[in-house]
Amino acid sequence: MRQRVSEEAAGQRLDRYLASLPEVGSRSVAERLLESESVRVDGQARGKSHRLAGGEEVEFEPPEAEAAGLAPESMDLRIAYEDEHLVVVDKPAGVVVHPAPGHASGTLVHGLLEHGGAGGGGDRPGIVHRLGRDTSGLNVVARSRGG
Repeated sequence: MRQRVSEEAAGQRLDRYLASLPEVGSRSVAERLLESESVRVDGQARGKSHRLAGGEEVEFEPPEAEAAGLAPESMDLRIAYEDEHLVVVDKPAGVVVHPAPGHASGTLVHGLLEHGGAGGGGDRPGIVHRLGRDTSGLNVVARSRGG
């Protein structure tokens, strides 16, 4: 894939730029691409901290998207509150929220789909969060996309 860097991206680090692309989607995937030295900026391999000037051509092979969709899975969820619009779930430490490389199943999203608690669509239905795997806390989850 070839991507022309916009002028608005000038000054941005290469790893952050790659992570912002929908074909890459996360900093960890961007870093893996950069570590494999498969990312070229104007034909040359660059490190993750390379600052973009704008106008360069970035070339890389995007990672393959997972073919399998999300499937509901039975999970013991700790529900703090729920109504017809939302679910508040107490996420324990050690549970991954969204499917990711190495965590294709057993995530909070899979459990919420079984519970009927995740609305929206795609791979992040109804959840916007900042809780990592090792962090516990309450997640407020939409049951629909809203209007």
